[in-house]
Amino acid sequence: MASDFTFTPNFDSPSTRRYRSRKACDLCRHKKRRCNHQLGLYPGPNSAAGREYVFCFMSPNSNNRVRKAPRNPRPNPATIRASPTQHSHDRSSPVPPRSPQLARTGQVAEEQLQTVAAPSSPRFVGDLNPEARLLDETTSPEDAQDMTPGEVGVWIRPQPSSNGGASRDRRNLLARYRPSTIGSEPIYPPISNLLSEETIKQLSDIYFANIHPLIPVLNKEEYLELFSQRSVPTPLVHIVCLLAAKDHSASNYLKLLHSGDTVISVRQFCSQLYISICSALSQRPAIKKVILMRIYGLLSLHQEGSDGAEQSSSYMAQATHSAQSLALHQPRPGDADNDLKRTFWCLWTLDRLNAATNSRPCLMADMDIAVLDILPHETGYTAFNVLFRIVKCLNMVIVLYRPKAADLGSGLDSDFPSFEQIMDEMHAWQLLPSTIATLHIFYHTTAILAHRLKTITTLPSPTPSRLRQQLSAIQVIRYMRDPTRLNALCPLPIVVYATSLALSVSYQQLRYSRLPSDQEDARADFTTACGILQELRRTWASADAMALLTQRISAALNELPSLDLLRVGHVVHRADQPVPPEDPPLHVDAELPPLEAMDLFSGMDDVSWMYLDAENPVNFDGFPFAAGGSEPLL
Repeated sequence: MASDFTFTPNFDSPSTRRYRSRKACDLCRHKKRRCNHQLGLYPGPNSAAGREYVFCFMSPNSNNRVRKAPRNPRPNPATIRASPTQHSHDRSSPVPPRSPQLARTGQVAEEQLQTVAAPSSPRFVGDLNPEARLLDETTSPEDAQDMTPGEVGVWIRPQPSSNGGASRDRRNLLARYRPSTIGSEPIYPPISNLLSEETIKQLSDIYFANIHPLIPVLNKEEYLELFSQRSVPTPLVHIVCLLAAKDHSASNYLKLLHSGDTVISVRQFCSQLYISICSALSQRPAIKKVILMRIYGLLSLHQEGSDGAEQSSSYMAQATHSAQSLALHQPRPGDADNDLKRTFWCLWTLDRLNAATNSRPCLMADMDIAVLDILPHETGYTAFNVLFRIVKCLNMVIVLYRPKAADLGSGLDSDFPSFEQIMDEMHAWQLLPSTIATLHIFYHTTAILAHRLKTITTLPSPTPSRLRQQLSAIQVIRYMRDPTRLNALCPLPIVVYATSLALSVSYQQLRYSRLPSDQEDARADFTTACGILQELRRTWASADAMALLTQRISAALNELPSLDLLRVGHVVHRADQPVPPEDPPLHVDAELPPLEAMDLFSGMDDVSWMYLDAENPVNFDGFPFAAGGSEPLL
């Protein structure tokens, strides 16, 4: 059965024709919803569409923001100025007038666009690129820079382009300098949909006070300027707040917008920010490459979930890729304030930290780096100078763990400076006590790694590196057992790694020492380190696996009738074997079926070797005894 339908126009509307916008504004296209901002419609400011209209004033497509209605064309501006009646007609038009403040911001944007049209950032062309072979014929002398014989490439300054190649930068600048207005007051979009501006400000202050002096990968002045202009990228704000949230002084500021004034746990706070950052980065946001590179570098300092080490290394790889794409490993012209040079060496430092803590290969080969080492007076941060000096020692230590490295012995017995010597060289005794303590812990971490303990049956002979390793492990544990000192340390993942290394050294002493007094001291240090890891779990997700495992080990140790049964080489008889009268049967760890206690201790041997012989990545997935235990702390 066929039906006929007749569509009658609505004569109350200004037009009987349905208009289709050629192109939606960027904001509506990003939110995937219908755009009415180009049809000349201006709903009330209290309606939902009206609120969308306010934000559409920040649309990058400022030229196509409003389309003229066919039946009510917009009068000529020259005619408007000549006729008073047309002034009243213009006030009744659907297009709201631009405020003087908005016009001024538009003028600023147009001035800034001139810079975008003629970018001054040079581009590096390596000699392996066929383009470099044509530079002598096609490049003018003012375009080519540093074409010195013996160099591996050349810097090229791009010429101004009129083909719209800088359209993305134009859109970014328009979005930055054109806030929406209602009346004469500018209305800015929120910086973050998770954090209030007060929370962002407090956590940013903590970051730049406690973390930035150690790893000044950010440009502090640029960050504060963007924050004052309310144009700072949201992922950058979130990663700054995420790292600062792990500081003990930030506990009162861990509030999300949807939770009101309720303070949440640091693990929950960091998880929410981490999810937001990952979601934003997966959408390929329009962020400057240098800022994006810095975000990835800082993101490598955080681990979340069971694959946290893999994700951390992945972000470090992306930061390294961005740095190499920008040729930061080459001497860069125009870097008078050494900002990019400092950024590169901060990323190099993070790369070495990632190689040690996650047992990954170094992503930046020293032989490929042409930029000179940054000097103490070039950084502007004394704490980073000390850290950089220690990382240079760590760079030599990493050689011991390379699979095809020459036989260099078991450790660095000479040319290993003391911590006091490094502090004297950098004139760093005026630093804050918490910063000095954090650097001291990192020094002990490097000293522990400076002696490579391979799989053994007895403890090795004492060497300078071995004695330094034992002393450093003891000092790490005894410093961190004080809750006040532990909370005062700067929130860097090296704190968790240092505790795990010290615990592994004490466990090796407990298992292999044949002196009862040494075993008792090692057990006391092991138990103390277990308690430190349990405390660190409240803040660091990277401490979960090791803390759960050592908790089970500690419980099994309490059931042992004698520590002599734990020593490697002691014979443990199985239930189906005859037991001599002088050897009583071992009944321990009844709460952990089907794993036996000695299997648990042997498994911990593998974990301790995994930390102290860091040739393979640290991974707990292959250890079934690491499963179970309590849920992660949130």
